[in-house]
Amino acid sequence: MDSVAGALPTGQGGGSFPLGPRGLGTSAARIVQNAPTEPQDISVPPPSRPTAVRRWTGHWTASAPAPAPGPAATEASTPLGVSLYCPRPVRVDEPLGAEVNERLLTWVRRVGIFPGRLDAVRACNYGRYAMLIHPDCDDPDRLLLAAQCMAALFAVDDYYCDDERTGSDTALVGNRLTLAQSALDPAHLVGGWEYQEQLERALTSDPVLVALRSYIDNVASIATPAQVGRVRHETVAMFVAMNGEAGWRTTKTTPAVWEYLAARQVNSFLPCMTLIDVIGGYELPATLYNHPPVRRATMLAASASIILNDLYSMAKESEPGIGDGGLPDVIAAEQGCTTHEAVRLSAAYHDELVREFETAHRELTTTIPSPHLWRYLTGLHSWLGGNHEWHATTGRYATGTRDRGV
Repeated sequence: MDSVAGALPTGQGGGSFPLGPRGLGTSAARIVQNAPTEPQDISVPPPSRPTAVRRWTGHWTASAPAPAPGPAATEASTPLGVSLYCPRPVRVDEPLGAEVNERLLTWVRRVGIFPGRLDAVRACNYGRYAMLIHPDCDDPDRLLLAAQCMAALFAVDDYYCDDERTGSDTALVGNRLTLAQSALDPAHLVGGWEYQEQLERALTSDPVLVALRSYIDNVASIATPAQVGRVRHETVAMFVAMNGEAGWRTTKTTPAVWEYLAARQVNSFLPCMTLIDVIGGYELPATLYNHPPVRRATMLAASASIILNDLYSMAKESEPGIGDGGLPDVIAAEQGCTTHEAVRLSAAYHDELVREFETAHRELTTTIPSPHLWRYLTGLHSWLGGNHEWHATTGRYATGTRDRGV
């Protein structure tokens, strides 16, 4: 999920990227200039909006007040010297986050990912991440599922795609991700037990695959079959995009900005967002999840989440042996502009995505009378706020993490 765009030598890649009043992110910049002084509220219509979050006490009750969406967004400064228009976190419950994080460390030890780096995993604080992005759940066991998703998919990113210090090899990305698909969606082999046993040995000998299989089994323990299928689909789609991005690295090609953005929409936090209703204890029907306007809103949020990641992970990505940059590097290579200008344009593009999501959120909640959809869209909004808060505070992107390897 950190950028895996591959080597991005200056000057490669097609197209031009004009500065000035036209080009990537400029409509976002115009929106920022004309924005109201107070952030807009994108709450669903009060008469129909669910009035309570079901607190997990062995069964769902209506004992807790619903978290209000809060202001749609606020200007938040980043270490890069730019501000991002981004939702605020709905809930910050540090003790709950710490509890989930400790439970995650127990799971990490058991499956074997990040060996010898438990202190670094603790500093990444994926348990706090889970607490921030799912404010409608306060059950640490269910939140643990979100933390496991983060840890498992970041392990795929680090060990298979991005970090040569932990054994990633561009030539092996395709083979490794193909086998990772079998960890998520079991292959049923015939010809006696020999082939199945060989597959099983492969799946149990690699901690990354062990983590993926444990994670999807845990999803299946609380989700419906349709929800499990959705999680598998979005995760495998991300694997396809990861493999494509490895091709850029292998061929030493810088993608065009449009090509990079299309790939990053899928290679994003989308697989993690599929847990919004699973952890929330309800099910968004497949007919709504795949309804084109809902799908568009989901993908806008997914793209915003990963462009924010590109900005916060720039320092880490610049370390030797790690994937080379993200959207700012692609913009700088295509336009020939400075890194600062590329960061500014990337931030403007992020802001435009968030505002487009806000508009889609408002339109959908006023045209589709579905409380489950309203709750899901509010969950996406909350996810973006928690995602930004985590990126701003996690040890994964803090300076001086060269030896952490996570």
